[in-house]
Amino acid sequence: MGLINESFCVLCNSELEIREHMFLTCPTVVIIWDSIFSLSGLHFVARSWETFEVWACSSWKGKSLLTMVMKIVLNALIYIIWDERNKRVFQGRSRSVEEIFKAIKDIIIFVLNPLVFCSRFCYLDNKS
Repeated sequence: MGLINESFCVLCNSELEIREHMFLTCPTVVIIWDSIFSLSGLHFVARSWETFEVWACSSWKGKSLLTMVMKIVLNALIYIIWDERNKRVFQGRSRSVEEIFKAIKDIIIFVLNPLVFCSRFCYLDNKS
């Protein structure tokens, strides 16, 4: 098995597999971003990686719940999309957009669950 220099995106099979396409502009990923942003009351605009990075860094500041969730979302999306890519390339397995979206939501819930638990029960402990 050799190194693949040029390959098309395994999610849409129409563009070269580059960072910007894989995580921001691939039609499959745009559907996922749109779903995530609409749940948060936001609107997703596909842009260049550099523009997205600058926008995210300036928009997702502070410690609000939305900021925390969107930071987790970005990391979860990148992880799950790369995992999906590898499953398709190396194992011949694939998931639907809905299954990919659910996997991202599951990561967010898993990461936030201890925070929810602590905010409920640590408050009660301090009240006694």
